[in-house]
Amino acid sequence: MIYLIILFTFLFTNLYSADVNKYNNINSFLISSEGGSYKQTTYEEYKTNKLKNFKIKMGIDKKTLKNKPYYLTIIDKDDSLKYTNAKYEIYDHMKVIKLDESIEKDLYFEYSYKTAQRIAFRFNVISDFEYKYILPFEGILYGLAYGIIFSAFLYYLIIYSSTRRIYFLYYSIMQLFVLLSLIGFVYFSFKPYPNELGQTIVDIFETSGFIFTILFAKEVLNTKKVMPYMNYILNFFLFINILDIFAIFIFKQSIFYEYMPFYLSFLLPFIAGIISIIKGNKISVFYTLGWFMVFLVVYLYEKDMIPLSGIYTIHLTLPLESLIFSFALTITLRELVQKQNEKEKLLIHKSKLASMGEMIDNIAHQWRQPLMHLGYINMNLEMSSQSDKFEKEYFIKKIKESNTQIKFMSKTIDDFSDFYKIEKEKQEFLISNACKLAINIINPTLKKKNINLNLTIKKDSFIKGYENEYAQVILNFFTNSIEIFETRKIENPMINILIETINNKSITKVFDNGKGIKNNSLEEIFDAYVSTKKKGSGIGLYMSRVIIQSHFDGNIYASNNKEGACFTIEV
Repeated sequence: MIYLIILFTFLFTNLYSADVNKYNNINSFLISSEGGSYKQTTYEEYKTNKLKNFKIKMGIDKKTLKNKPYYLTIIDKDDSLKYTNAKYEIYDHMKVIKLDESIEKDLYFEYSYKTAQRIAFRFNVISDFEYKYILPFEGILYGLAYGIIFSAFLYYLIIYSSTRRIYFLYYSIMQLFVLLSLIGFVYFSFKPYPNELGQTIVDIFETSGFIFTILFAKEVLNTKKVMPYMNYILNFFLFINILDIFAIFIFKQSIFYEYMPFYLSFLLPFIAGIISIIKGNKISVFYTLGWFMVFLVVYLYEKDMIPLSGIYTIHLTLPLESLIFSFALTITLRELVQKQNEKEKLLIHKSKLASMGEMIDNIAHQWRQPLMHLGYINMNLEMSSQSDKFEKEYFIKKIKESNTQIKFMSKTIDDFSDFYKIEKEKQEFLISNACKLAINIINPTLKKKNINLNLTIKKDSFIKGYENEYAQVILNFFTNSIEIFETRKIENPMINILIETINNKSITKVFDNGKGIKNNSLEEIFDAYVSTKKKGSGIGLYMSRVIIQSHFDGNIYASNNKEGACFTIEV
């Protein structure tokens, strides 16, 4: 299927390209230097010869002007034209000559410079359609094209900073080089000829754009894994383009694209896109459409089948390609967000399982002593029942003791139930209450491990949200500190909680004396699956950040103080 599409395109264009030539109005271009005879001049001579006085003779094929007029545009040095037999109008930065049946068969232009220099003369032929409907609005066309491309560059650079998906970065940089190439192209189109430095810069921009086109295609289509053979071809083409960058610095122009057609840079990604579609990647349809559109337009233009100037063609085509790719990347981003949501759900599920394990362990700690006490009461009652003396007051006393222990155990269940219950609606709660709820849960562990915990309330405040979720975050901080104490064998371990309100923001700080967090880990400690502990899962702190940012619209961050780590919540 791939080869049929490509074959059809080549056959179609080759059949008709010979009959359509938008530049066949000019049948000769001769130069007379310093009063000599008119003769053909090679491009190298035209580019390097320095003249003070010269004449140009341009032959017009009037047969091509019977059906409709064309327009000859000329860019030269305004004060250097001494004579011409052509009637022209000044249009912004250029002279415009109408080519119709009334035009002279040969047009003459005589120039004179103060000092010998390179010939400053550039011409182009545009259609009647371009003259009437594009030329008057070319500034708007350029502005829209640059706006679309720059927006795509900036938007996906921001997306990359959030997602860290490398293909967003490649696409963004590709758009930047496309934009710079277009600006350079337009800037030098206003000049009689591009200077050597300008040509070098524009060629570097163009080749760099092709490099990132290939990098983007490789990454977004996952060619290394999905199509290894195609990946080898793209790598080879990438290598040639990188060599071409070095060649531009040496020869001041692109060597590779001097002999290789531009459309090849879009043909290869298009073929890779077709392969990706065949292998079941539905999103590749949009990328493939974008590459095919640019490939086809560039190919048809090089075959003289598009009746538009190159500068107009690329300013119409590339923004459209940006829109198609942006649409495709939006779908990719949506799927990425869905996968991220699924990942977060899985992490939440794992976090809940871990919390349930902690809950069972803490309930066991809380109940162990009361159960032992109830066992002693039952043993005492049994011994008293076997005694000959029955003391009613003793039985009442033991029953009261028993009820006290049962109430304590019931309260423990209530505390854990409140902590782990699912709250359907957000409610206002005191931050200190959420912290105390977390303390009640972790207290048995603290006592068992001889860890001191201090709660200081400078200024309490109400916030709206899910109290047990806030308590879960505080509990995660406690758990991290406890594990650090054990790992580093900290003597006299201590956890401090400080609650205060500053500038209408409620701030909760949990800090310990566990010797802190390594500085290179502070930035990534809240990332999923990142843990500073040997057996850590990296879920707890990640979920803490998700809870505070998503459910409380707050911030959470870690820092180090003199004695250890400090976790801060701002809501």
